[in-house]
Amino acid sequence: MELKNKKILVVEDDTTIRKNIVEFLSLHDIVVQSAKNGLEGLSVFSAWKPDLIICDIMMPEMDGFTFLNELNRKFPFHQSIFIFLTAKNSLTDIRKGMNLGADDYLIKPFMLDDLLSTIRSKIVKHELRLKGIREAIKEVEERTSPTPYHEFNTCLNGVLMGTQILLNSEDSHFNLDERMVLDIIQQSGIRLNKAINNLIFLGDLDSGKFTPFLEDVTASSLESTLVQISKNYDRSGDLILTMVGGATHADKFLLRKILEELLDNAFKYSKIGEQVMVEIHLKEGRFIFNMEYSCGNFTEEMFQNVSAYNQFDLPVNTGVGLGLGLFLTKRLCQLLGVRLEFQKLNSQKGKYIFQFEF
Repeated sequence: MELKNKKILVVEDDTTIRKNIVEFLSLHDIVVQSAKNGLEGLSVFSAWKPDLIICDIMMPEMDGFTFLNELNRKFPFHQSIFIFLTAKNSLTDIRKGMNLGADDYLIKPFMLDDLLSTIRSKIVKHELRLKGIREAIKEVEERTSPTPYHEFNTCLNGVLMGTQILLNSEDSHFNLDERMVLDIIQQSGIRLNKAINNLIFLGDLDSGKFTPFLEDVTASSLESTLVQISKNYDRSGDLILTMVGGATHADKFLLRKILEELLDNAFKYSKIGEQVMVEIHLKEGRFIFNMEYSCGNFTEEMFQNVSAYNQFDLPVNTGVGLGLGLFLTKRLCQLLGVRLEFQKLNSQKGKYIFQFEF
């Protein structure tokens, strides 16, 4: 088993033991960091995410049991292997450590070669388990058909069409409350339709079925997309749109999808009455997009950590979604060969930027 570049955190209050372990593991091309108690260990872990942790039990400020308990509480989905070092050959201590989730223990004094052997065996077992999980997930994904999503959309389109007909009918005699209910049904249907389409599209991206198709995209078509989204949120007056140039050359669907998700995100995070400023330049063979809006507590670090189904805190006036929008947007930008950037301008304002040549 190759241990080169594996990351190991050593949490041990005894300076000599800690130093000896660090030096020994470093000789085997293992990347090692250390801490002298559980408090320091938590700090190192949060910034570093090691593959394996070697931890003493009896330590000042925070002992090994408390450290492992806090680790599991603060990082419930961490995948780090945990090995206890103990001077006690006590079944009670060993059982307590195992109940907290420790993978193994070594009793002091121990040979460093025994420690290395334990590390190697635990990493092999851990990687085999992860491989099995990945294969199981892949098998489920391959067996899962997108057909149910399409069937959901078929039914949903009927609901949306029906509510639209009722809302537009000149012969309807709905009172204000009844029309409000119809409007809620329609808006909920639009939102559900968008979520289902995102799930279908994510499946297509993961399976490699989607290939960009380049064509001429007019500024007017992009403008109509953005204006419609502002209408969906009843915020036409909040959208400040500047368009320069006539057309670009790109995948029309992908480009419109990126703009749709970014503006949708901006309206979700900002409040009614707060301006969302969008500038699009299509000239001299270059497409440039800038969008400035009130992003609340959304930060550059959050943007870097965007992933599928990872939801961030939204204002109280917004419902929680699937957490797919920004993740899909970043994936689509990569597909177009475009880098999407987010800049936090101040405590409240944020800005999205991307550009490409055509």
